[in-house]
Amino acid sequence: MEKINENIELEQMKEQLSILKKKLENESILNDRLMRKAMSEKVSKINHDAIAAYIIIFFAIPYCTWVFIYLLNLSWWFCGVTDIFLLIALIYTYISHRGIRSNEILEGNLLEVSYKIARMKKMYADWLKIGVPFLVIWITWFVLEVLHNSKGEEAHGVLIGGAVGAVIGVVIGSWKYRRIQRKAKEVIEQIHEQCKE
Repeated sequence: MEKINENIELEQMKEQLSILKKKLENESILNDRLMRKAMSEKVSKINHDAIAAYIIIFFAIPYCTWVFIYLLNLSWWFCGVTDIFLLIALIYTYISHRGIRSNEILEGNLLEVSYKIARMKKMYADWLKIGVPFLVIWITWFVLEVLHNSKGEEAHGVLIGGAVGAVIGVVIGSWKYRRIQRKAKEVIEQIHEQCKE
């Protein structure tokens, strides 16, 4: 009789252990889904920033051409170099974001997504090595062009407007850059945490 009671208790403990194990697995799956959703939203925001950059550059090329050539009477060389740089920035942004999809985080291989985001993060950092020196040269060239093609008050007004635009551009660009780098770092760290578990 005692042996039967022990067997019954043992069976009940096995059932309870099995139920507990299933609950832990379900909780783990739910936690994994929630983490993937949070990472997916961050990746989506990173991609929205890229789309905003595409739109801005798309409109900046014809706008800059019109302003530089027809309003400010700057050289075609200056305008052409500006347009080429903007086009390169557009292509570089596209290449750096290529293959990064928010739905991949929900369904795909997290290590592969982590690699793509790390590549994008590095490409953004590398762009500063190209973009900052170019902007220093470009701003110097802009000042020389304005001083050569405009006189007195007009040149003064254009240079002040250009300086204000440059400061605003640097502030917004720095903010966007830091935000994208921070979000990319957070996603990479979350992916590595998820993979450890």
